[in-house]
Amino acid sequence: MDEVADMKGTAQVADALQGRGLLQSADEWEARNATLAQTICDLIRTHQPPRSENALDVGSADASLTDRLTQLTALRWCATDPDIKEKAVSPCGVELIPAYGHRMPFADVSFDVVTFINVFEHVSPEWRADTISEFKRVLRPGGILVGQLPNPYFPIESHSRLPFFGWVPRPLQPLYWRLSPTGWDFETSHFFTVTIRDLREIAEKAGFSTVIIRNFNYPVDAIPKAVRSLAVLHSWLGIVPWSWQFVFQKR
Repeated sequence: MDEVADMKGTAQVADALQGRGLLQSADEWEARNATLAQTICDLIRTHQPPRSENALDVGSADASLTDRLTQLTALRWCATDPDIKEKAVSPCGVELIPAYGHRMPFADVSFDVVTFINVFEHVSPEWRADTISEFKRVLRPGGILVGQLPNPYFPIESHSRLPFFGWVPRPLQPLYWRLSPTGWDFETSHFFTVTIRDLREIAEKAGFSTVIIRNFNYPVDAIPKAVRSLAVLHSWLGIVPWSWQFVFQKR
């Protein structure tokens, strides 16, 4: 099975619904991406090893987020995704390479930083350990793995936009998915219920040390207007984070 969902075939359906209900408008999506890029870059700048030069964004899709990382850091970036059909270059000059996370065409210790942003939930369970081990292989000693993982148990699950979807047993999820307003197909969306505890366990077993794990919620301007009041209340209560951000360091 593919590691990362191929949602491009249903993008037009989702675009038609943007700004309605639990789907973000273009402005809200822009606020979301700007915040995501800034917070990830803050983690990189704080924890990258001295004299860092090269960085890799795994699961980059069209590299629009990678281009933001390029603009916000002094690192030289490249990006991989299995949905990239052939080698290309992004508008900001990022080299785009077709590859799966568990099998990448890079030499050992090629990178100082690897980012893995909202992608681990799309990795098939049988490839999780191999994927993290591959990150360790391509990182230099002391290099860091930085990213974000959505909380599958957040009250409104982020992929389906359905209440408590992450709590539904896997065999029943396709039935519940039919109510999703996204327009995406369940099988091609291809994501799994996985938590930061799972990721931490796999990373430490692979040879990483945990540097930081923190709860993360988007600011109000990135939240659909229909649920902004609830988002303010949720932020004030400070419980059940939307996602976790993390930094692991290669030992």
